[in-house]
Amino acid sequence: MNNDLSRILVAGVLVVLLVSLCDPFMLLMPSAVQMAALLAATLFAVVWAGFVVAEQSHDERELVHRMHAGHIAYLSGIGVLTVALLVQGFEHAIDPWILVALGVMVVSKVAARWYSERYH
Repeated sequence: MNNDLSRILVAGVLVVLLVSLCDPFMLLMPSAVQMAALLAATLFAVVWAGFVVAEQSHDERELVHRMHAGHIAYLSGIGVLTVALLVQGFEHAIDPWILVALGVMVVSKVAARWYSERYH
């Protein structure tokens, strides 16, 4: 239960930082120094949530849950990036980082699948 609470807390902090960073309603209007600090905190939270908070599976059931979570996260990322690509395509202003992220996600998925089927 404590591990679940820490994961929820890390995800919540990350969402708050990401929303604060994009400031969709222009409520914060931070100065350059505040924006740099907010960006640093957000990057730290992303690295912490993505790489440091380790998931350990102890049996097959936990491994299946972990694989399902990874699959849902991948599909969600592909879906959001595809919608962003469509919206920006209709506005004739496609951000290249959306293309890079979408390409990296697809290529890394294909490469990981190829490696797993060939060597495992």
